[in-house]
Amino acid sequence: MSMPFNTQVNTRLKARTPVGYLALTFALLAVLLAVVPLSMVLGAADYPLATLLHALTRSSADRAAMMILWDLRMPRILLALMIGAHLAISGLVLQATLRNPLAEPGALGVSSGATFGVMTLLLIANFASMTDSSRLVAYDASYMPLAAQAGGIGAVLAVYALSWRNGTAPIRLILMGVAVSATLYAAAMTILAGWGSSRIEVLLTWLSGNLYGRDWEHVRLLAPWTLVTLASLPLILPAVQALAIGDDPAASIGVEVERWRLGALVFAGFAASSAIAVAGPIAFVGLIVPHAARLAVGGTLGRQAPIAVMIGALLTALADLAGRTLLSPAEIPVGAVTAALGAPLFLLLLSRLSR
Repeated sequence: MSMPFNTQVNTRLKARTPVGYLALTFALLAVLLAVVPLSMVLGAADYPLATLLHALTRSSADRAAMMILWDLRMPRILLALMIGAHLAISGLVLQATLRNPLAEPGALGVSSGATFGVMTLLLIANFASMTDSSRLVAYDASYMPLAAQAGGIGAVLAVYALSWRNGTAPIRLILMGVAVSATLYAAAMTILAGWGSSRIEVLLTWLSGNLYGRDWEHVRLLAPWTLVTLASLPLILPAVQALAIGDDPAASIGVEVERWRLGALVFAGFAASSAIAVAGPIAFVGLIVPHAARLAVGGTLGRQAPIAVMIGALLTALADLAGRTLLSPAEIPVGAVTAALGAPLFLLLLSRLSR
């Protein structure tokens, strides 16, 4: 019998020393702190750092600069950081819980379920009001996180129930997740097909994984979900670490395997769905970031989690910056950039893990 995935990784990678771990942590924090002002001054219109300082202190006489820097760019930078952290946490928990290096929010139908939930909400809003359905910003975003949670966590519960055979097994959960994900994706595409060609932009904008047009309202919507996710993570990590070693070893130390497995899957769905509600499905972040964290620090999930959060936030922020600047003044959706960056990076990480 082969060793569990997380055990294989930890035996191949030396845990970084405490000094090295602190050095890496401060290095990632420094890069994050540098990326934030860089993302604010670069874009379709570039600004010097002095203008940024005046905008942040509200002492600038340039009202256009203040609006662009403070009201347009700052919210989407904060959202990129939070969304990256959400997806990284979800991927880290899923890969450890299911002991599968390919586990990520899409694997259990979370992404498709959240997508279906939001698209259903938009469809209802379209027919229940006089909303200008050709523009995503015309829709009230207040209920999107709840709709995404209903779809994402509902998908997790459906996968768990369908996988139950006097208990569940990681491989059965993964296979059932693929089936549920495909079903929900087909349902979401049915909504898209029946939406109407004159109004389809509202869905395509969201489906591309996009931060365009996001503002402080979206930050206020996502921030509470982010706080709950980060506060809950330390509570669930010890049980997830035990599950990563194997069901029998976890049970031998008193972990209620099925209860904690379901709790971990629901937590991962919770973390990913709230991010998807705001930006739409963003590929590869939940898949490659946990690998990068393991390669960077090794050791337990408690050591990997903070690094994964920072790498996920950094990756999404850089992807958004690249999407805004590469073809300026046009924009590339952040989901397209993470897919373009993630595919080769994942192949590189996978080649290192397979040695």
